[in-house]
Amino acid sequence: MHKHIIALVLTGLASPAVTAASDGENQANSFEKHYASICLKHLNNLDALRENLKSLPKLPPEKASHFLAGNAGDAWPVPDQYGTFVLALPAGKNMCTLHLRRADTEVAKKQFIALVGKAPSPLVAKQVRNEKNQTAANGPTQTVAYEWSVPNAPRKMLFILTIAPSETARLQVLGSAAIVSQ
Repeated sequence: MHKHIIALVLTGLASPAVTAASDGENQANSFEKHYASICLKHLNNLDALRENLKSLPKLPPEKASHFLAGNAGDAWPVPDQYGTFVLALPAGKNMCTLHLRRADTEVAKKQFIALVGKAPSPLVAKQVRNEKNQTAANGPTQTVAYEWSVPNAPRKMLFILTIAPSETARLQVLGSAAIVSQ
């Protein structure tokens, strides 16, 4: 009898469902990695980021416009083994956006909050938005936003994540980072 129990325990431990992250979790992990290493890292100097991306192939303007929400600018595919990512940098704005078609949206939200919910000193983090909506393109969505600033600063860093958990959503994860003036 003990052999059967041990065999069942060992089989459960070896099961991919127990030991491996799901595709959705891997996609959310990649989103966090790209968001932090591209948008957060370069937020204070997006012109340098644009310069670094100059030699990489961009999306054609008709495809880029979808990711730029009608603004002028450029968009690039971000190669990744876990998903289809698009980086968009609107022209003339201190904004970086990262789009992901599919991911575990709850994992993405949890990671986003862990990443931007606490600011490095002397900055202070403040949640400024947490709202749910119904959209035609993506179904139910949730938007969470945090800002980082020092007290009474005229400019703030604004971090926004919108998730759409529906399997039929065109886009499940959209993150942006921007420098905004009051």
